[in-house]
This record gives sequence, C-alpha cells and structure tokens, in this order.
Amino acid sequence: MPQEPTVATSLQPNRPLFLTVLCILGFFGSITSIITNGIGFYRSDAEVVQIQSGTEKTQLKNLFSFGKTAANEPLEISNLTPENFEKYSIGGIVAGLLCLIGVILMWLHKKSGFYSFVLGTFFNIITHFLLFGDNIGAMGLSMLWALIGLVLVVLYSKFLNNMD
Repeated sequence: MPQEPTVATSLQPNRPLFLTVLCILGFFGSITSIITNGIGFYRSDAEVVQIQSGTEKTQLKNLFSFGKTAANEPLEISNLTPENFEKYSIGGIVAGLLCLIGVILMWLHKKSGFYSFVLGTFFNIITHFLLFGDNIGAMGLSMLWALIGLVLVVLYSKFLNNMD
C-alpha cells in the first residue's frame, strides 16, 4: 500500500503574537484614517470653522496652542483654509492606503509591507508640514496620530527578521 505524502500544515512561518496584535491595530487604524479623512474632505468648510472657532476639540486646542491665553479666543492660522484642509485630507487618504497596504503585506510576512507602512506614516507627517507649517495647534490631532504611527514603525521594525 503506497504512502501518501504529508503536506506541511503551515507554509508560512509562525507570526509572533505581538506582531499579530500590531497588524490588527494597524489595520483598524488605517481604515479609520481613510474614513475620517474622507469625511474631512467632504466637510472641509465645517471642519475649518470648528478648528478656528474653538467650539470643538477645546482640550486639544488648549494642549497644543502656544501663545494663546484666553480659552475662548479664536485660533488664528493663516494657512488653514478649506482648500488646504481638502489637500490634507487627500494626503491623509493616500497615507492611510499606503499604511493599509503595508499592514496587509506584513500580515503576509512581506518585508516590503514595513516599507510601505513607513512611507505612509512619513507621507502623513510631510503633508501636514507642507500645508500647515510648524503650527501644531492647527491640526494637533493629526500630529498625535503621526506620533502614534512613528511608535508603530519602531515596534514593527523589531519584527523585520520574521518577514521575507
């Protein structure tokens, strides 16, 4: 009676649990970024008014606005316009897509996914600084997301040896 060849059950190497958790977090973060930037693109006029008036996100405004002392004083940013906000939203969508592709590729043990994620993270930061300069108060939440992205880049880099 001929023996049937056994096929290995796992064609890809085992993924560390922490890398799995990072990939899941990166997946949801990328999807959230794409959705919120898409909404921001269509609501750019209202978003700019809310940011400049300080009616929304007042805690974030107080945290990141330098030189403003009155709590209800409007935030004056010369280059925060609906057009720039739309450009930033498009940049955020592109960055989110690059990060999403990167996370999916890292899930499949591809080292190129790490580089795509890094590119998406830095694209988001560069877009912010090109459109709004160094005024962190303009878009404090985007800078917070960018810092989280940088932390994820460092954490993902620890697992480059596990990828092809």
